[in-house]
Amino acid sequence: MINGELIDLRAGDYTARIATAGATLVHLRRGGRDLVLPFDAEAELPPGWQGKTLAPWPNRTAGAAYTYGGTDYLLPRNEPETDSALHGLVGWLDWQVADTAEDAEDAERTERSEGAERLEDSVTLEVLLPASYAYPWSLELSSRWVLDADAGLTMTLTATCVGAARPSEAVVGAPLANGDLLPAPYGAAFHPYLLRGAGADDCSLTVPATMVLTADERMVPSGLADVAATDWDFRSGRPVAGVSVDNAFTGLPEGEWQVRVEGEGGAVVLASDAPWAQVYTDDGLGRRAIAVEPMTCPPNALNSGDGLLTLAVGQSHSLTCALREES
Repeated sequence: MINGELIDLRAGDYTARIATAGATLVHLRRGGRDLVLPFDAEAELPPGWQGKTLAPWPNRTAGAAYTYGGTDYLLPRNEPETDSALHGLVGWLDWQVADTAEDAEDAERTERSEGAERLEDSVTLEVLLPASYAYPWSLELSSRWVLDADAGLTMTLTATCVGAARPSEAVVGAPLANGDLLPAPYGAAFHPYLLRGAGADDCSLTVPATMVLTADERMVPSGLADVAATDWDFRSGRPVAGVSVDNAFTGLPEGEWQVRVEGEGGAVVLASDAPWAQVYTDDGLGRRAIAVEPMTCPPNALNSGDGLLTLAVGQSHSLTCALREES
């Protein structure tokens, strides 16, 4: 299949479909209502990186190149219009199913009466990102998806550095400092498009961020600005109609924060504790929904170093994001 294996989860009124290609959220529904923009994973590729898991960097790396530890690296240039490397290296890999809810239960618990309501369902996907000329570190990534009848969908991405390539005269590798290989530079994000109603212009958006990252015409960050008295101020919630946004926000509350997309009959709520959130009103694809991407670092972090994580061999990092409906 073009998007790998498709896995369906069910819990109470919630249903979700996950594609193994890119550890991608295909749809999330409650009572038959779409909470994220769906796509036909049996016949189509997701537009706009819809629903994908992003690592080892989120968003854009300017010039499709970066310098780390004094070594220059070239990345695949997959967004020519901005001369950028977009959204990492795992979004099109086929992740493998490591376990499901049934795998974690014994035979007695998996025997259910016909029509019995399921209160929780889950799947864990795993993939190995091998070292390459572009990124000479090897990562093992695990993506766990838990669907709960009350809490909705929780996604947790865990990355572990399992190796670093030593440089040679012929082949680029990880940089050396005092004879030791430097840790892997790392960032990650999720890329759901939240939906309430017919499209973005039917929605009101709340983003509890005090700062926004501005960008030039090639989407290269140009500086942080206070959102107060600007079109980027969504702290109190306001309609999205007539406003175009494709920016990274920070200055989010300590601990878990929430972004709300409200429309007729309720709201879709995204919760995370990531320090950044990219918000995109889907202008290039018809304003069908609002992308909200919890990110560990801002765009171009491989070059700027802003918010960039580092993973030594054996070290791990986890990012969590939750989606639910509020009626």
